[in-house]
Amino acid sequence: MSGGEALQGQGDRPVSFMLSALLVRTLPAMPRPAPEVRESLIRQAQAGASYVFRDRLLLGLALRPAVGNIAFAVETVLALFAHDRLGIDTYGFGLLLTAEATGGLLGAGIASHLGRRLGTGTALTCTAALEGLAVLALAAAPNPYVAGLALAACGAGMGATMVLGPSLRQAIVPAHLMGRAASTSRMLAMCAAPIGAFLGGWLATTHDIRTPLYAAAGLLLAMTAVTASMTSNRRVEAALRAAAPADGPDRPASRNPAEESAPDVL
Repeated sequence: MSGGEALQGQGDRPVSFMLSALLVRTLPAMPRPAPEVRESLIRQAQAGASYVFRDRLLLGLALRPAVGNIAFAVETVLALFAHDRLGIDTYGFGLLLTAEATGGLLGAGIASHLGRRLGTGTALTCTAALEGLAVLALAAAPNPYVAGLALAACGAGMGATMVLGPSLRQAIVPAHLMGRAASTSRMLAMCAAPIGAFLGGWLATTHDIRTPLYAAAGLLLAMTAVTASMTSNRRVEAALRAAAPADGPDRPASRNPAEESAPDVL
């Protein structure tokens, strides 16, 4: 390309820029979006807590991890219990925790199957009862083998619960309140853990090393009895029907919310 041709090409650019600017000005003006009214964090937290505490089903779903955190924080003496009562070393204690984790994977894998067979509400009650009975068996365990089986069963109950509970909450809570409702449940659970840790240390100091485990089992079983009616299949089905219009008329509410968010892996 010669120098004259290059200068001619550069001279055409201002003309094209002017035409583009004129054409852009002919476009219709876009309406400005209305500014969003932002609530304070305190008001958002109050809205989430009010929504959860007014709904018995959501309250039951929030109480289970809260009471569960108290119970499992009571188990802060588990390492001492394993060493002093079961006579296992560090390697053996690691195997106990591995058994619990393996049970958790199994429970998470079969959670949606349990929801289909039993209904989400009944499945949640059964998994909560399994946790309590497993901790009770752990407290009375005469040897490491029984303790390992008990921890595996407890892990399975926790794994299934952690799939079923959040899946149900996601299915019934409106989208604009989802984060607030989840934060309320998480706050209750996190605030409960220090209480359990204190109780575990106090009971082990003033009584026996097995006492905190028996207390944890009692808490879990009591929580199961209290929340059984709060998270019954009847309440779950009613909540799913009430939430169905938000998803549109062509999308019926699922009887098993865990099917969409946590399909079977086994």
